[in-house]
Amino acid sequence: MQKRIQYLDIIKVISIFLVVFCHFVLLAETIPANIFMVACWSGVPMFFMVNGALLFTRPLNLPKHIRKTLLIYIVLVLWKLIYLFSIGALCQVPVADFGKNQILLYLFAFGSLEGIGTGHLWFIEALLAVYILFPLFRIAYDHTHGRKIILFFAAYGILMTNGLTGLQMLLDALCAHGLLGVYSLEGLEILNPFGTYANMLGFFLFGAWLHTAPTFCGSLTRQRFLGLLSSLLGLSGMWAVKTYTSQNPAWDGILLVQGYRHLPVVFLAAGIFLICKDLTIPRPIPQKAITAVAKRTLGIYYLHWIFGWMLVPRLALLFPTFSIWTNLLKTLLLIIPALLLTLLLEKIPILRHMVTG
Repeated sequence: MQKRIQYLDIIKVISIFLVVFCHFVLLAETIPANIFMVACWSGVPMFFMVNGALLFTRPLNLPKHIRKTLLIYIVLVLWKLIYLFSIGALCQVPVADFGKNQILLYLFAFGSLEGIGTGHLWFIEALLAVYILFPLFRIAYDHTHGRKIILFFAAYGILMTNGLTGLQMLLDALCAHGLLGVYSLEGLEILNPFGTYANMLGFFLFGAWLHTAPTFCGSLTRQRFLGLLSSLLGLSGMWAVKTYTSQNPAWDGILLVQGYRHLPVVFLAAGIFLICKDLTIPRPIPQKAITAVAKRTLGIYYLHWIFGWMLVPRLALLFPTFSIWTNLLKTLLLIIPALLLTLLLEKIPILRHMVTG
């Protein structure tokens, strides 16, 4: 078994916390709440960065990788089946109202069903898309210029998604002020061979590049200072984008459209990664706690969704007003039972892969 890398575990724990924090939101309409919410857009990119960091430092075993990818797809189908009946029951959506073709497309072809909320599963779909391409990049990585190759494609994938989104926003803003005519960059998407999730492939490759890079200027202090500057730039940039698009600096109950495709999120995710890089946990109890959560983020990801539908509507009735504290409490109340149930399920051989992948 490969030895765990503590700083990657820390990033995974931060990531799952941010992901759960922005689901089933119980927040007041304040500026701090908005800043917390835009910070959450770094969660999934950091998951991909950690995944890339881990996979690129292991030898490629193609048959094993293919089996792993197929298993991820099979587990996704099974969880969609679980959601169909569990969320359907919780939301009082009769399964019998759906046709056979609708259900088959929902289960096997990444479809959706009205009233069955499974929007969070786009992450698994993106992971599958990235895993299909991974062997090509892993072989390229062993080339003499392997790190340069993956950095090029990381930058290209992010440029063709996050970069174009930023440029389109700038052009639209100039048009709105009468400084330019209407310009659409949709035609440039033909140059993106990696499809919808090119930015997630970019984060995946970028994580591998950062993980294998030497310490910045030979100093952890300088590396973490660079990470702090990048994080602050990314966080303020994401808040600025959200403020501009909603015309409101405070949280307004509406998620930023295409949040993962904005350029500042790259600086935010990379900054947190650099701050955490090479961190170690000297005390055994915090180390075991972080490892316990980090090993089970997939199970928490799948299970927190059901607990969210079960608990949050009732939890919301307990508070006269919402705040960051209520949302923090909600986050813990979803993560803890999901973690405990994951611990139980992974001990049952027939169900282990449902929470471990």
